[in-house]
Amino acid sequence: MPESLRALVGKAERAIADLSGGADGRETMHALRSSVSDICALTQADPKMRRAVGRLVRAGERLAEAKIQPLRARAEAAALRAVRSLAHLLVDARPSRIAVSLGRGW
Repeated sequence: MPESLRALVGKAERAIADLSGGADGRETMHALRSSVSDICALTQADPKMRRAVGRLVRAGERLAEAKIQPLRARAEAAALRAVRSLAHLLVDARPSRIAVSLGRGW
């Protein structure tokens, strides 16, 4: 996986960890969405990628909203699975025209 994508996946993982730790949901979800948006801009559009991105954002939103511990634990596990699933797809991702024109280390 290119370093630029690896860094963005790391930011998404940190956002999930911050949400799990009780960080401000609004700011942290903004950071998560920003990372995911950058990933989408740097990779070619693909239905599997779109589903994985949507799954990660929804899992992050559920985690941000969960207040009761059993619900938080399930939401955290789902969010971590979503990050891993997206990272797995990114291994075979192809660069978008934007990524190629920016020369983002592909």
